[in-house]
Amino acid sequence: MVRSLLAAALICMPAFAGAQPFAPSLDFEIGRNLFERAWVSAPSSTAANDGLGPLFDAVSCSACHVPASAEPPQQYETPPGMVIRLGNAAGSGDPRYGYQLQTRGLQMQMVEGLPDISFSDTDGLRETNLTLHRLGYGALAPDTRAALRRPLRIEGVGLLARVPESEILSRVAPEETQNGISGRASWLVAADGERRLGRFGWRATQPDLAGQTEMAFSRDLGLSTEGQPDSWGECTEVQTSCREAPHGAATGDVEISNEIRALIIGFLEELPPPNRAPDNARGERLFAELNCGGCHATLHLSDGTEVRAFTDLLLHDMGPGLDDGIREGDAAPGEWRTAPLWGIGATLRLGGLLHDGRARDVEEAVMWHGGEAAQAQARFAGLTAEEKAALASFVSGL
Repeated sequence: MVRSLLAAALICMPAFAGAQPFAPSLDFEIGRNLFERAWVSAPSSTAANDGLGPLFDAVSCSACHVPASAEPPQQYETPPGMVIRLGNAAGSGDPRYGYQLQTRGLQMQMVEGLPDISFSDTDGLRETNLTLHRLGYGALAPDTRAALRRPLRIEGVGLLARVPESEILSRVAPEETQNGISGRASWLVAADGERRLGRFGWRATQPDLAGQTEMAFSRDLGLSTEGQPDSWGECTEVQTSCREAPHGAATGDVEISNEIRALIIGFLEELPPPNRAPDNARGERLFAELNCGGCHATLHLSDGTEVRAFTDLLLHDMGPGLDDGIREGDAAPGEWRTAPLWGIGATLRLGGLLHDGRARDVEEAVMWHGGEAAQAQARFAGLTAEEKAALASFVSGL
């Protein structure tokens, strides 16, 4: 039913940037339509579109994950789609606000709070300053920390989903190598008790695209799915008016059906990787000499096909400068999944780099690297200005 209705109503959409022209399937186009759909509150005259909230941060998936083809804003302070993560060193969310601060609400719903985001410059490095105000349900717990998260790029995630688990685990270093690198796997325990390998999200907190999509629906839009069935999204027990508000599903049902979820996941799986700039031999050579590929590696599919996302999908200690005090899943507060580098150019057009957008360019992002990346950072700092520019140009073109 969903497929037939949407197929009849499809309109032309701006294309997502891909590595090469491809002929998208009908399901891809329907999935893209759903990805860009603006959800509304319940009850509404269009029952298939309602269920938003009651508290939320966005009204559509594409509001956060802006296509690479989108025109950049004239001026920005933070990238579009930024959210506020809440947590502590033990891995718990805030008892009043959960794991994410929802900054928008439906009529008669008190928003959880509003952020003041600014940046300061220290020795040439931009630091993030985040202050929360108008907290609607009282103060955060004493051990709760708040940190910004910018949205990750979605182009090519289907290829990352297909990388065999054995390929990722083959890159685990049980002890530090001579370059200081000791990446480790992110192991998660699913609801059924099964041990799963995390690979998606800033800290590899989701094992697959289904889990990542369901968590986004719950936390960002307040929409329920089979894997995240609460119709009130992430509203905690103290937020009684949120939990009692109307929602877009009949008793026992969820607001996002398995069919809709499957179409969105299918769209993500089929989405091609970003276009690459022309070869930059000098920058690529410097990338190798600094051992950036020790973490930002090329992976392979089962048939040997290269996945040049420049990530090992493992967790690495990035040092105190990037430690936000929040444990997520299997990742300690200072650990991060190696961020894929493909699509960096599009990311820079829409905002800064790193998890909170603090880095204004590739050079600044490298200089924030510490921990296991300290040796590579030190070698980068010793390059000439021309060499730094060549390496930054290579990375920006991935």
